[in-house]
Amino acid sequence: MIKLNINDRKKLTKVMETISLLQTYRGRKQLLELSGLGFVSSHIDLEGSPFVVINELIVYLEEYGKISYENEALGILLNSIKEFVSEPDEKFKFIDYILSKYNLMTPVIKSYESVDWKDQANTDEVKEKIIGENTLRNISFLKRGFEVSGSVSYLDVANKWTGTGVMISSNLLMTNQHVVPSQGYLKGLRIHFNYQLTFDGLEEKIAVYKPKKDGIFYSNKELDFTILELQEPAGNDWGISSFGEYLIQKNSRINIIQHPGGLPKKISFQNNLVVYSDLKVVQYVTSTLCGSSGSPVYDDQWKIIAIHHSGGFLFEPLSKKRFLRNEGISSVAILNDIPSSIKNKINIQIKH
Repeated sequence: MIKLNINDRKKLTKVMETISLLQTYRGRKQLLELSGLGFVSSHIDLEGSPFVVINELIVYLEEYGKISYENEALGILLNSIKEFVSEPDEKFKFIDYILSKYNLMTPVIKSYESVDWKDQANTDEVKEKIIGENTLRNISFLKRGFEVSGSVSYLDVANKWTGTGVMISSNLLMTNQHVVPSQGYLKGLRIHFNYQLTFDGLEEKIAVYKPKKDGIFYSNKELDFTILELQEPAGNDWGISSFGEYLIQKNSRINIIQHPGGLPKKISFQNNLVVYSDLKVVQYVTSTLCGSSGSPVYDDQWKIIAIHHSGGFLFEPLSKKRFLRNEGISSVAILNDIPSSIKNKINIQIKH
């Protein structure tokens, strides 16, 4: 158990008050679930003014102590909050200060530090180099990603919850089974394409589609995916994503196009490394929220290698330990499960 001093707790409360996600009950609950701290909502009241709720939340997590051998509960939450703070914002730096001062958890994103970058060597001797991982990509990578993004849609399930889906043929959409559990949910399901913002922050024109009554519907609860047919061939208008039927390797880069928290379409470009992969699940470090369920997980060739479905302290099959990660169901497992009548309708790439 740790205890912040009064001044640090006051300042931390003020910083957390400014985070938009923490200003509503729904946002607080989503952030806790994203952090793997969903259990907290059954112990403290998340309703009320931001100042009161956030102060109670800090005190509760202080007293709760460690979630794992190395990580304090408060530290886990603060690292998650950093995803919603512009860097190198002073708030971002203060959160890192708290993480380091109280040894709460190693910061997920390294703190900004003032360094003397000038070398004493003759500048004529300095050559361009690849520092660490080679992240250079052809500029066409962005163009192809934008083209593929059209196939990703926002799902409104009878105004009860939201999710993300992706077109895998002209009229077939895939999402999670827990987003659309059965055909009984189709009546209230609405699929929104082009729910996104322009570079200037303006809303694009949205196109809404409905599922086809008595159309194709295939669902697997264990693998957490559902395939359903739309009334109209939305894929012809907005694009179709192709599958990669191969095992993505550890340390590969992945890209998730999603509607996190029911927000306009977004993509995460940072902290997006695969940390575990087998024939059933792919685990990765990247940014998602409730509402991201059902999002396509792409490799750098923009092929679907998994369907995102969960996040938090997840069990890793190989090590038998739990880690703070996100997880998707491997495309290999999905393609091995679906009937040939559906598989024949979608585009599949066997290998790079």
